[in-house]
Amino acid sequence: MSSMSQSTQELRRRIKATQSLRKITKAMEMIAASKMRRSQVSATASKPYAALAWDMRSALAASSWQIVDGNEDKMHPLLKMPKTGASLVVLITSNRGLCGSLNTIVVNHALGLLKDAPDAKFMSIGKKGERALLRRNKKISAAYDNFNTIPSSGEVRSIARAIMDLFLSGHASSVTLVFADFISTVHYKPKAFRLLPFALSAESITDSKKFHSEYLFEPTPKEVLSALLPRLVELQIYQAILESLASEHSARMVAMRNATEAADELVNDFTLTYNTLRQSSITAELSEITSGRKALSR
Repeated sequence: MSSMSQSTQELRRRIKATQSLRKITKAMEMIAASKMRRSQVSATASKPYAALAWDMRSALAASSWQIVDGNEDKMHPLLKMPKTGASLVVLITSNRGLCGSLNTIVVNHALGLLKDAPDAKFMSIGKKGERALLRRNKKISAAYDNFNTIPSSGEVRSIARAIMDLFLSGHASSVTLVFADFISTVHYKPKAFRLLPFALSAESITDSKKFHSEYLFEPTPKEVLSALLPRLVELQIYQAILESLASEHSARMVAMRNATEAADELVNDFTLTYNTLRQSSITAELSEITSGRKALSR
């Protein structure tokens, strides 16, 4: 068998393999697009509510501060600054890959926040983040699988309870959520969100009168605060997971679309090369036939 014939057979195998791969990436693109639309709707619908609820937290905390006259011992435990414990980072990544550099960007962002905190602990939501932390020998307090669909309130509540228990027991001095913040289908960015403690800034205390003019609390701000703060923790975790899911499915759809387009280009290149070789082979065979005929006619 000639080398040219071997080359054409190899090209046919490559064309067939690339076409099969293209079918897979196209199907994955369509699945990711379907999941992306649902997760985007959920993330964008709840984002204003989560933001307003976080603003209400400032109002409640400012009111509570006024009631106890700045005495930290009388404040709600979630408002106090712990004197012991290490920083806790809740890292939210995906369970599966094929979503571009999303997980790498989020993990590197989390690690970059803790360059000066070697004793920091991690809580992982998502297998990719857990594996990345284990490779770097980081301390993991707890690990959870991320969600392929919108999580239920019960699933988020168990995670929130574990986080608050670590904080209230003094094992964590602060809690920061790190996740991919969804912006658009082709754009996301890593975000670090300070979850606990519900620290008050000087501006929050100074502007407490403004909060009083906007909110009326019944029965009292203190009682509302005790009931609402755990729910706010759950809500922010829930929103972070939604943002992460929307970013993941968007990134996977874009990655699979790029892979499909690359497969199309490869098939076109292989086909062009195959046709060129095939044409050269036919030309060579015709030339041999013509030469042979001339030799016989002499």
